[in-house]
Amino acid sequence: MNRTTAVEPQETKRIIVRDFFALIETVPNKDDQASIQTFLRYLQSLLRIKQVVPPVVEIMTVIKQNKPLLYHAARRVTLPSSNLHMLFQLEMDIMLAHERLRQYDK
Repeated sequence: MNRTTAVEPQETKRIIVRDFFALIETVPNKDDQASIQTFLRYLQSLLRIKQVVPPVVEIMTVIKQNKPLLYHAARRVTLPSSNLHMLFQLEMDIMLAHERLRQYDK
């Protein structure tokens, strides 16, 4: 995700969405420590992006739907005082989330 420093905002969002779909493909839907840490590191990287507002609500909605074991395991280990805690409160219609993400995955 470090590639987003000097790129156009639209291209930055494309990179974010491509990285997200790569994550979805590679991280298993398990509650093991390695999968949870990979997912939480990815979420931390999203929060560090300053150039654009990443599609975090859409990403969290798709993760919750497609990787429920991983989502809930990561939610359980995230402390209420963590900056990641708020991400687990986000949710939207799954079809709309897919539609919005698809517009950047071209």
